Amino acid sequence: MKNNKFKSLRSAIIAILIFTLSLGGGLQAHAQVQKVPTAGIAINGKIVDGINPIIINGKYYLPFVQLSKILGYNNIKYEQGTGTYQITDGSTTVRMTMGGTRAKKSNEYINIEPPKWSNNTAFVSMNAAGALFNVYIYFKQENGSVQIQKPARKYVVQRGDTLWTISRAHHTTVQELKAANNLSTNLILIGQVLNIPGREKTHELEPIREKEPVPNDHHTKLKNQRQGVLNQAKKYIGAGYKFGATLADAPKLFDCSSFTQLVFQQNGITIPRVSRDQASKGTYVKELKAGDLMFFTNSDLYSDGRIGHVGIYMGDGSMIHASSSKGVSITENVLNNPYWGKNYLFSKRVIQ
Repeated sequence: MKNNKFKSLRSAIIAILIFTLSLGGGLQAHAQVQKVPTAGIAINGKIVDGINPIIINGKYYLPFVQLSKILGYNNIKYEQGTGTYQITDGSTTVRMTMGGTRAKKSNEYINIEPPKWSNNTAFVSMNAAGALFNVYIYFKQENGSVQIQKPARKYVVQRGDTLWTISRAHHTTVQELKAANNLSTNLILIGQVLNIPGREKTHELEPIREKEPVPNDHHTKLKNQRQGVLNQAKKYIGAGYKFGATLADAPKLFDCSSFTQLVFQQNGITIPRVSRDQASKGTYVKELKAGDLMFFTNSDLYSDGRIGHVGIYMGDGSMIHASSSKGVSITENVLNNPYWGKNYLFSKRVIQ
């Protein structure tokens, strides 16, 4: 009898522990949560929306989904089984698990403060949001607003960070990071605010070395297939732009990579959803042919030098693409264009 009671008690304790662990990211019983009045949220000094922060144990947290949309990450998915959010703005896919201390941006891992649940809403700290979105966020006490510097020129050191992991995430070097902050040693502290090296010191070039093959189900000559991609792309000229657009938004709305993905798909070629992942496919080329993918950074959105845009080379010096300013359009003489020329990174050939 005693053994049965002991087994029942042990089973009950184990069940409680499993249930507690399944609530990863939930608030601890002793956590003090304080509601904050609706705050204006400003990007580079301009109020763009309102947001409802909370304070947990003295630290400001922001609702994750609302913040994602404000920053242009409109494609948001939630995996109930793992408690994982996956979001994209069309450039980068970000994965974050509730209660986790590491998140993933494309194929790179970053350290973050654990996201929390409160009232069935996911919240992230301002420091974690800065690391996830490549922005610098702080609360301005004078007027009760949330201020966002986009792209970030500063980075708040997270638990587990080293100068190497920070430099890797921002596509620069330890030497450049130390120089930008007048550091004589590799010692950094949690919460320390670092300056991010200037744009000319940050470039994401890793995908040049990647040569993953691209599935091609079209049974036509390569020349005809390249022309087919261009012909299909031209059909969408005039369509609008939406950050994180899905294929369900087509053909009225695209972002740069949903446009290239759909056009290639319609010609039997399967490429990934976001521009950073598309850049890992195919072969790096210097002499371009029609149908090659051209990749650019976007210094207006990202300070980490990441791939921020993709377009399709047309064979005559021009590029057809979905840009945030003009939607689907053609840019002539693209590499001599004052904006696109200075932001060009490299090109990859996937039709081969």
